[in-house]
Amino acid sequence: MQWPNPNGSITEGVVIEDGDGNKITAADPFFVAPGTGVTWTLGGALPAFAATPTFNIGAAPTLAVNWSGQSVAATQSGTWNIGSVASLPALAAGSNTVGNVGVNNNPVGSAAFAASQASIGTAAAQIVAARAGVVGTGRIAATLYNAGSATVYFGASGVTTTTGMPLPAGASATVNTQAAIYGIAASGTQTIGVMETF
Repeated sequence: MQWPNPNGSITEGVVIEDGDGNKITAADPFFVAPGTGVTWTLGGALPAFAATPTFNIGAAPTLAVNWSGQSVAATQSGTWNIGSVASLPALAAGSNTVGNVGVNNNPVGSAAFAASQASIGTAAAQIVAARAGVVGTGRIAATLYNAGSATVYFGASGVTTTTGMPLPAGASATVNTQAAIYGIAASGTQTIGVMETF
């Protein structure tokens, strides 16, 4: 901008006005003399940055995985932890039945056997005593053979000819039990052969 002086000379310069159209002079804080540098102070020094600044751009998005058309190698490395039975609690002391593993039908046979005979008359009497316990001590089965000439009825203690299982002369029966077995003859005294497996 140019403007005339009273002595006829011309002054050239820049006029800065504020928002109301008033000219800013040397008395104003934002006056800058021609040919000088400018320094702007905007509220003090900038804060120092950390050696490795962290920029927070919000929560990470959930990524969908598309396995279509992909393949997995037949042999994978690493360890697969599917659980361990080592952490199961121990059974309490005493006689505990965990389950039936089919010992009564063991195809390789029992650990031991014993043969005996009993004379059974017309009053209920024990044919074979109880044999309880685990494999090797407890009975798996008892086979009864009627070697007499009359039917013998067998069952639990107190068996009668009307409540017992009939075992005709020359017949045999196998009972899977550890309990005692009793018998009563229809007549006379009959011999019952017994084969125990245990």
